[in-house]
Amino acid sequence: MDANRSTLPTQFNTAIWCLRLTIVAQCVGISGRYLFAKFETESPIYGLLFFDLDFAEVRCQFVDDFGVYGCLVAGVITIGTGLFSECFRFTAESRKSKLIFFIDTTTLGFVAVWTLGMAIAETIRGDVFARFTLLEEAVRIASPLVLIIFLATPKMSCNGLFRRGGMLLLLIATATTFAFHGYKAIELYGTFLDYLLLSQPFGITLVEDQRTAELILTVIGWVDIGLAISLLVCRYRAIAIYMAAWGFLTALSRMTAGGWEAWPEVFIRAANAGAPLTLFFLFQLKFHSRNKIDLLI
Repeated sequence: MDANRSTLPTQFNTAIWCLRLTIVAQCVGISGRYLFAKFETESPIYGLLFFDLDFAEVRCQFVDDFGVYGCLVAGVITIGTGLFSECFRFTAESRKSKLIFFIDTTTLGFVAVWTLGMAIAETIRGDVFARFTLLEEAVRIASPLVLIIFLATPKMSCNGLFRRGGMLLLLIATATTFAFHGYKAIELYGTFLDYLLLSQPFGITLVEDQRTAELILTVIGWVDIGLAISLLVCRYRAIAIYMAAWGFLTALSRMTAGGWEAWPEVFIRAANAGAPLTLFFLFQLKFHSRNKIDLLI
């Protein structure tokens, strides 16, 4: 067994797997939205290239397919390399370990770049709220980058610094996403109102009138902003686990309002729940690590 790896706390390895599975789900959501959904559409990158930059349609379609299929392949590779590493536990200095890390870095970097590209394209082409897309989707963009940092940690002599840096990036990205979702809720974003009014989990109508929906949405918005600030300042496990549960429920509202056909919208938002859940496992280190210098605080 790798001596470097064995010194890593169990919670840190659990956090790595939580983030890995989150990114796999996100890749499934991207491919589902643009390839396998009942109402398949092209990505915002296609729209930017074709409508705004006047690229030839065949080139736009090639770029779009390359990115979407690439994310699907990246998801498969990400889960595969994770399982392979768990089964064989190579030393950090071995050639196979370095090869696996190179593959992980390449695939995760691709997911981060494509997700960032879609966010930029949406910012350019979207409505008035689209100017916040980069901030709203910060956690989707940051998650693959954070996983690269975490996977590099066992290979670094200053792995405590790497761990803290990755945690801080994930912390800021999660708080940013929740804060700007909260802002849109306070502004009574129409789509959010529709989710409240149309959601019928198990056939139960949650909200029946517009005025009540607006009141609830305003409260939700301020709570989201409060959670974002509390996460940055307090870094309590209870806050992280609450945000993970809330992130999952809000993602699931796409299906409770739009039906089973909206499943890609749930998966593509996996980081809204997976990132705070990853932070929950990282915060556990405050209570289990004996090396106070290495605490993630």
